[in-house]
Amino acid sequence: MNIISITLLIMLMLSLPGWSKDLKLFVIQHSKNNNEVQYQLHVNDHCQIVSDHPVDAFWNLREVSPESTAPLSDLEHMAYGVTNQQVAEHGVSFDLGVLEHFRALEQRRITATVSDDPHSATCTPSVQTTIHGQVAALERIYVEADERLVRPKVRYIDVVGKSVASSPTQVTERIVP
Repeated sequence: MNIISITLLIMLMLSLPGWSKDLKLFVIQHSKNNNEVQYQLHVNDHCQIVSDHPVDAFWNLREVSPESTAPLSDLEHMAYGVTNQQVAEHGVSFDLGVLEHFRALEQRRITATVSDDPHSATCTPSVQTTIHGQVAALERIYVEADERLVRPKVRYIDVVGKSVASSPTQVTERIVP
């Protein structure tokens, strides 16, 4: 066996720290079409956060196909991008650009944490924020907007999740500018 084959075989057999996994967190849906902004958390194969800016967003182009994706443009980053990321040992808190335009959401932070299951070798993310005054697992955000030539006019935003109380219930908060 040549040296390259041996090296490749060793690499396949060992779990190499630092290999990145992208964990889906939540989506922003909007009234314009079925495309979604997907948020993800980057971790290594030990479910550890791998950078100072581990959360990012991209388009899931559902109008094309469920697997089709595209990066956000610079302008879209201003609306949908992740800002003010603060990384801790097992999580990160952050804000969203789309939410910065609404006073009711100014002080609201989103926190993503990750846990690992050594038996199944899987990483499980959890995303929490405050919805209607309750700590809740964030599932999605829906933006209703009137499309215009230059900039859409947002009519309202629905923040949707499940309360993390002893009896979890669906919670939705509608924010109107």
